[in-house]
Amino acid sequence: MKRKTTTILLLFITLASTVNGQQYNFFDLVDYKVRLLPSVNTVESDISPAFVKGELYFSSIREEYFGNERLQQRNMSFYDVYSTEIDSVGNPVSLRKLVPGFGNLYHEGPVSWCEATGELFVTLSNVIDGDTIHHGMINEEHVRLRLVIMKETDGKWTVTEELPFNRDNYHFAHPAVSVTGDTLIFSSDMRRGYGKSDLYMSVREDGKWSRPQNLGEMINTPGNEMFPTFGPDGLLLFSSDGHEENYGQMDIYYTNFPHHISPVNAGRKLNTAFDDFGLVVHPSKEYGYFSSNRPGRGNDDIYHIEFIPVTETLNGKVSTRYNGEPVSDAIVYLQDCNGNVIETKQSGILGNFEFEIQKGLCYRLMAEKEGFQSDLENLAGRNIVELQLKQILKYQIQVLDFGDGKSLPEADVLCLEEKWETDTSGLVRIQFDSLMVYNVHVIKEGYFDYSKNVDSTYFTMGANVVDTIQLFKKERNKNFLLKNINYYFDRWRIMPESEPELQKLIKLMKDNPSLKVELETHTDSRREDEFNLWLSQKRADSIVEYLVENGIEKERLTAKGYGETRLLNRCANGVNCSEAEHLVNRRVEFKILGF
Repeated sequence: MKRKTTTILLLFITLASTVNGQQYNFFDLVDYKVRLLPSVNTVESDISPAFVKGELYFSSIREEYFGNERLQQRNMSFYDVYSTEIDSVGNPVSLRKLVPGFGNLYHEGPVSWCEATGELFVTLSNVIDGDTIHHGMINEEHVRLRLVIMKETDGKWTVTEELPFNRDNYHFAHPAVSVTGDTLIFSSDMRRGYGKSDLYMSVREDGKWSRPQNLGEMINTPGNEMFPTFGPDGLLLFSSDGHEENYGQMDIYYTNFPHHISPVNAGRKLNTAFDDFGLVVHPSKEYGYFSSNRPGRGNDDIYHIEFIPVTETLNGKVSTRYNGEPVSDAIVYLQDCNGNVIETKQSGILGNFEFEIQKGLCYRLMAEKEGFQSDLENLAGRNIVELQLKQILKYQIQVLDFGDGKSLPEADVLCLEEKWETDTSGLVRIQFDSLMVYNVHVIKEGYFDYSKNVDSTYFTMGANVVDTIQLFKKERNKNFLLKNINYYFDRWRIMPESEPELQKLIKLMKDNPSLKVELETHTDSRREDEFNLWLSQKRADSIVEYLVENGIEKERLTAKGYGETRLLNRCANGVNCSEAEHLVNRRVEFKILGF
């Protein structure tokens, strides 16, 4: 049995239990399939199923009373607690049997089991002073229900604690204990309630149970509220004959606990014109049980309920971001929100695909094709989402020392809110979206940081680009050679081809506003010493002027011309040298004065 709806989505969508602003609960996401459990039920009353240590516990009229109209007329039919083994889907696989420790005089059950504490919370009869049996009839005025805690010892349940709020003049029944064992919901007819029987709560702290608190008029009515249980996802389940939305007598309701939210009727597929009560849901959320006196095998019977997830058809389309054209043969991955792939599909000729998904669960969709990848989008209340593939650019960075040109391993490269580290060759590899602009930031201990923006205009789309980034070492009085700085012959005007190298220095100084440098220019030994000294100073001043024009403060710059006083080779005055040898001496350097 499947209830189906259709949602149109396009890829990389996250689906959660909140869709279009609506918060789903367990019962919004399942259908029901109800059937009688013939192997458990008898001709008498069988009620209040509970999960205890992997078995099904329930209360049933004592077997010696079956069909005994004389005892029933004397009101001497009492409930005992029985059990049966069940399989993975809740089918009984053994005969019912009396649970050891039960089978005493008067009523026993319902029960509620807390696995965390090993405690069984039980409803028992509380016999007060006076004649219990009078002229062969039960004197109900002398019998009340009370709540106790039992523990199993040597395979037998025994009472270990009487709940402190039990009173001889009221009923305390139908326990529902939380999974942690510190919260107890129960039904009672204590005075000053809202109706005949109300639901109450008691909390255990430091081993002591608090004074019961009425759950209030949003839950309790002038009628009866009974048979509470804790359901999945923080739901409180109970039965009532007093709420306005009611299909007959006792109906099953649910509400978020402990939040004050109006109870919701579980619906006609579960509730009938008869009494329906005591719903319990297995931790797997796949099945449960409840009781009803609808026509069945006997008086009250236990029913098995299968919870069938509601499914939706998810339709999607893969297209390109560039022009919106459909993309066929893309691989579409359906994932849960932990990233586990549930199913894959291939987009059709029109880019279309389809998945059958479970309503209310969290899903992710991702599509890819060689050289392309999809984005992640939230549905966010939309029923149509245009999601497109983006072209991926492969980008490599090689980080080098500006001074000696050697590779710098273990440099950190930050981009896309992620961090990479260069390998032994100083390389790192990153993938980019072709339509985005990214900032790349490079950090290496002992070096000045470096950053730059990268986009599709920076390199040919689809190419495997290797970008070289040079880092300057943080070292005072260290000289760095600026390559390819050229001047017109015997002049100090900088030639245009020198600008790219000078821009590296400008970027360094803009990225590090406290950095101060000295610009040093040198000539070869040709021409007179005095002229070379004068020319080199003019050239140093020219570089400073260029840097100032490009936004560097003049007070951070010092110009120094050395002429031919610091030759790097043998080519002094009067020495016959080649042009290449003279070129070595004609150079521009900068020295770090402070940072």
